[in-house]
Amino acid sequence: MTIYAIVNDLLNTSHEPALEQTSPVWTLISPAGILQGGNPYFVPDFDSRFEARLSLAMRIGKLGKGIARRFAGRYVEAVAPAVVFVATDLLQVLKTSGFPWASAISYDRCLALGKFTPMPYDEIDGCECSLEIYNTDSDDIITCKKESRVRLEEIIEAISRDNTLKTGDILLTGLSRTGPQVFPGQRATLKLNGEESMRFNIR
Repeated sequence: MTIYAIVNDLLNTSHEPALEQTSPVWTLISPAGILQGGNPYFVPDFDSRFEARLSLAMRIGKLGKGIARRFAGRYVEAVAPAVVFVATDLLQVLKTSGFPWASAISYDRCLALGKFTPMPYDEIDGCECSLEIYNTDSDDIITCKKESRVRLEEIIEAISRDNTLKTGDILLTGLSRTGPQVFPGQRATLKLNGEESMRFNIR
């Protein structure tokens, strides 16, 4: 299984519309990055700040390479809400230094992946992913949402041009530009279109 993460919104945080019009840019996340169901997310100690960045995940249902846009819908079998815990200070240092920065978003158990739900391809655009974070020592709830408004066909065409998409591969269709900082002692719930998909603790 290969996990492709579209990171256009992480390239620049100045909300420049020009970047939103560029072709998809992606990096890889190790399969070891998936947080297994029921396990907590342990905030690492290799950076001082970790933020939850939402994305819609698509699971590939069959083998394909060089997939034309008009056939993209045939390759997606299910979708799920996802959140990647990004080491934001490290990410900024790596970007500024011109170094590869995948290590800021790809490490063990960095990816919380909700339950995959089969969905007609023409209904995927507009899906809403949401994350609710509860502080266990108070009644505070932090909620963030991300509506899928991405060029799904363009993503599949671009990735499959140089890579063979295999059954079970996962495409994170775009990590959100911003997200809440997470701390030990919180509880989190991932939802897709308002329906709970995953619940886990943050320690």
